Amino acid sequence: MNGFKEKLRSTTSRIIAALFGGLVCTVALTIAITLVWPFGDTVEQIFAGGTFFFVFWAALFYWAILAPRGSRAWLRMLSILIPAMALDAMMLIAPLT
Repeated sequence: MNGFKEKLRSTTSRIIAALFGGLVCTVALTIAITLVWPFGDTVEQIFAGGTFFFVFWAALFYWAILAPRGSRAWLRMLSILIPAMALDAMMLIAPLT
């Protein structure tokens, strides 16, 4: 168990959180914007979500990479991912009319 904690706190874990966690969070945020965007048709909603994709990914990447340890980077990614996934689920279950 001690080895797992060491790996979770390592620099490698922080880099993986920045790359993979940032990507997953960005996808969830992009889907949320696409579902919530109130203007235009489906194509415009997709473009609205895609417009912010790189900005979200870059911000999340740097936020995770600047964490003091890997476990903190993963917590930062989860703090964005969980609300974004909840918003995605709510919008897919009961979309705005």
